[in-house]
Amino acid sequence: MHPVGFRNLFLLSFHQRDPLAAEIASFGWRVHSARRSANLRARFFSAGAMIAVIDVRQAECDGLEAIANLSATAAEGGIAILVLLDSEQHRGIVGQCFDSGATHYLDFAATGADLEQSINYAFRYVENFRGGAERANHEQSLLTIADLQWSMTLGSVSEYWISERLSAAAGEIDFGKYPVSGIYRSLSREEKKRVRGAMGRLRDGARQAAVPHRFNGRKVIHHLYKADGQIFGRIEYLTNNDEADDWTGRDLLSGLRNTASARSWIRQKIETGSELTLIAIGIKNFRMINAAFGRHAGDQLLRIVGHRLMDHTKRQSTGPHLVARLDGQNFLIALANIPHGQISKFTNDLISSVFGDLQLEGRPINPVARAGVAIGTSESSETTLIRKAVLALAEATSADALPINFSTVSEADVHLEEVLEEQLAGAMARGEIVIAFQPQIKVDTGQLAGAEALARWEHPEYGLLGAATLFAVAERAGMMESLSTQIHKQALTLAASWPASLGFLRLSINVTAGDLAAAAFADDMLRQVDIAGFEPRRLTLEITESELIANLSVSAGKLDRLRKAGISIAIDDFGTGYSSLSYLKQLPVDYLKIDSGLTGDIGGSEKDQVVVRSIIDMAHSLNLSVIAEGVETEAQLETLAEQACEFFQGFLRSGPLSPDEFEAFALRSN
Repeated sequence: MHPVGFRNLFLLSFHQRDPLAAEIASFGWRVHSARRSANLRARFFSAGAMIAVIDVRQAECDGLEAIANLSATAAEGGIAILVLLDSEQHRGIVGQCFDSGATHYLDFAATGADLEQSINYAFRYVENFRGGAERANHEQSLLTIADLQWSMTLGSVSEYWISERLSAAAGEIDFGKYPVSGIYRSLSREEKKRVRGAMGRLRDGARQAAVPHRFNGRKVIHHLYKADGQIFGRIEYLTNNDEADDWTGRDLLSGLRNTASARSWIRQKIETGSELTLIAIGIKNFRMINAAFGRHAGDQLLRIVGHRLMDHTKRQSTGPHLVARLDGQNFLIALANIPHGQISKFTNDLISSVFGDLQLEGRPINPVARAGVAIGTSESSETTLIRKAVLALAEATSADALPINFSTVSEADVHLEEVLEEQLAGAMARGEIVIAFQPQIKVDTGQLAGAEALARWEHPEYGLLGAATLFAVAERAGMMESLSTQIHKQALTLAASWPASLGFLRLSINVTAGDLAAAAFADDMLRQVDIAGFEPRRLTLEITESELIANLSVSAGKLDRLRKAGISIAIDDFGTGYSSLSYLKQLPVDYLKIDSGLTGDIGGSEKDQVVVRSIIDMAHSLNLSVIAEGVETEAQLETLAEQACEFFQGFLRSGPLSPDEFEAFALRSN
């Protein structure tokens, strides 16, 4: 249990601490990091490190002072000091670092600069200086005097190790009764939330995380590391209160400000009379990049993008500015008092500079960036202004037109969405979420084959709100899972009550990304079908391409189990996402649904018809049936018939109907 196997490294970076720490941790190092040089020698010794990485970029004076401060240690104890620099910014900096006492350097201006190998060379230097046995003794002695450390195994049976100093400093925490978790139990609600977030990052594959909190009344940074089936913790006291505040306002993946810190900054600027422009930027194809390169590479991409956003904004902005990470693949830039005529150029230049020529693991990638822009007024609040930018980004992401979308949403519309978010939970409890059924018809005979269940919000004040509004509100309110479950339950119960004469009809229900990601998705779906009393063989689950590709092998396993129970699987909106013959061959699929946008083109040019015909031919070659959405004209239907499309739905025969209207429609058609 004693964490002897770690290689410790100390990092001092005045501007890029958190992203650098995360990158170095991905190389297998246990990183102890700082953003300021206060108490540098004490923090270095406390870390038990044999390598100090000093980032002097954009901080030459402070960096050189820090090198000199540690240089005596390097000479006496065989400590390596690796300096990160940019010789293009300061031509004489290499010699100054050497004179100050550095043992190694990495010039990021040089082609092929490799941080991982530079650290490895520095470590070899330390190994040669100390010798293997002496180095092991050094590591052991450092662990023996370590300040506050603990470790625990992961699995069904946990084992714990707690350092003597941590036990002595525990105060009222009873480690005998609550090993390690006693610390968690002593935290505030907000601090516990930070811990859960950090542990989530470790579960998702991160090697380290850090949490600021109070320990027996003192501010600390709690460093967490995961390796070889164990989690290790180290508590570091902070003498500088600002340091803790800095961590609480930072996103630990990218090193940028987090959403709470961004809100505070924006509110302050509004209160002082600044006119703010917000640019929300997201990576449209981030899921596909994650699927192709892996989650660790996706995290690295977010760090790179964060660095570039910060650097570009710092160079090009002439006034106060902020760069933050909102969530997932989305970032926020706030600019104070930028002339309106310069906003478009700034945003275009930003996208071009940040997202051009990007590589992951030596391979070029092509992230598709979209931006939403919101310009504040004297009436704006930080909440409504951020929301306007995020909504504009959502519109830009869903559209295939220009990459930049300027918000046209009024403050009143934003307020309405806030009201809807607050009302959604009550609406679900009161039964205001209702189901509409859109008939699905056989192309060759015109016979009714089934229906797709669509959700609507029957709002007492605003009338019938469509699925797009409903799901957008639910996602922002964090209620997608409960809403989806309620919709499935209602649709299955209604379909199970259809008259016996309609027992041949199929029901199609939509499955969200959150549904599919749930570990118990297959079990929960089969349970709902059984409770409703609906026949599994008459049920089809419709899943969009983007939701499938996020984790292909796991998705395939869940869907295969459902198919074995008799449920059919359809890929919805085919042709609008990451259409791929290879994943169609891997997945247990029965139907393809052609997106209404493509259906609308089949009455057009020969090229338009070729695209739809190719999709239908491909589906048939894989023994899949095809459902065309959005059929509105007889000409479209005739073309689909010529191409042997099996089913269609659309306003040519019927739009969505209430349950009573659908039942009447079905009985007439039977």
